[in-house]
Amino acid sequence: MPTRRKNEKGEFEVAICPLCKRRVEYIGAPMVRCYSTGRTYEQDRIVWVPESKVSKETGYDAENIRGNDKEQDFLPNAHLEEDKKEK
Repeated sequence: MPTRRKNEKGEFEVAICPLCKRRVEYIGAPMVRCYSTGRTYEQDRIVWVPESKVSKETGYDAENIRGNDKEQDFLPNAHLEEDKKEK
């Protein structure tokens, strides 16, 4: 499920976590996990806010979900296995 959508007025909205008030990086099914707090919640609890009203400083609920840190990554296949790096 995308974390950005267009509303009926044609404005883009972004998903905001109701637990930590940051942008949602990934919406899982059937529950959404807040990586900042470690808690989960139902998808219908996501707060959709017009992108123009969200501060540029508002970060995501998971800083390392995109593969920035091998030790703290949340994506299972973000890094190549050691033997594949050698080739």
